[in-house]
Amino acid sequence: MIRIGFQVWGQAVSWPELASTARDIERLGFDSLWSNDHLYPAAGPDAWTPNAPDGPFLEGWMTLAGFAAETETIPLGVLVSGAGYRNPGLLVKQATALDHVSGGRVTLGLGAGWHEREHRAFGFEYPSLGERITRLDEQATAIRMLLDGQTVTVNGRYVQMDRARNLPPPVQSRLPFLIGGSGERRTLRIVARVADVWNGEGDPATFARLNAVLDAHCAAIGRPPAEIRRTVGAAPIRIRDSREAAVADLTGALIANGVTPADARTAAEESSLVGDEREVAEVLAAYAAAGADELIADWPAPFDLETLERLATLRSSAGL
Repeated sequence: MIRIGFQVWGQAVSWPELASTARDIERLGFDSLWSNDHLYPAAGPDAWTPNAPDGPFLEGWMTLAGFAAETETIPLGVLVSGAGYRNPGLLVKQATALDHVSGGRVTLGLGAGWHEREHRAFGFEYPSLGERITRLDEQATAIRMLLDGQTVTVNGRYVQMDRARNLPPPVQSRLPFLIGGSGERRTLRIVARVADVWNGEGDPATFARLNAVLDAHCAAIGRPPAEIRRTVGAAPIRIRDSREAAVADLTGALIANGVTPADARTAAEESSLVGDEREVAEVLAAYAAAGADELIADWPAPFDLETLERLATLRSSAGL
């Protein structure tokens, strides 16, 4: 069995729409609900360029606080907070406060950051990839110590703290710390050292290989690999009676999020989680066999209640 969660996009959408889909995701029995940490649109190939387009995007942590108010039991998180936008001490305090507000439902997620345009637009440093991983390492180390209840003094390249403590502690005895990223040499080594949860990427075969790399990093430091829960980020799910209909529906949603029609069609056609129930179930089973405990699918507006309902029925009937 594989758990299923949704990363709800904060772009090109109103708050009432976000609140409604959050309630639907919980009502239908899914396993987690995530916002995302961007300041400009993050969909389509142009988002990776220095000249990525402008567009509306609601900030992730305030959106997550809204999700906490709209739901009752579903686990919550930001997938993932960008290290370039977030002071790590303040990030721990935010996650802890929301853990209290939500009754102990928060996971703190952190990643190196990749969206050059939004970094530069809002005045955040955007160093080389190697330096962004160094920043992630420093922040992750400090966050782990704060979450562990330690008094933290750090004078690093990117993190400075002077006897910082996280008081009060979270409601959860161990608030889960998730790191997103799939860099085999450095990022997965950071995951092995400090994370409770890993969010990787790729098709099932790629994820299985990365999963084995993470196991090897754990073995190298003497940490039991089973201590780290494995999640995989995935493209949006669309379920219709035919793959053609599912591709057409997802193409329209991506266009509504600012992706060009040609790129939207290509992305929808390349997604393995688009089709009828049988096709989607096969892919979910493949990820479970590759070692994923949970699949977290992107969820762009306009939100597709039909897919949520059919997927919930599929889980119940197929034991997923």
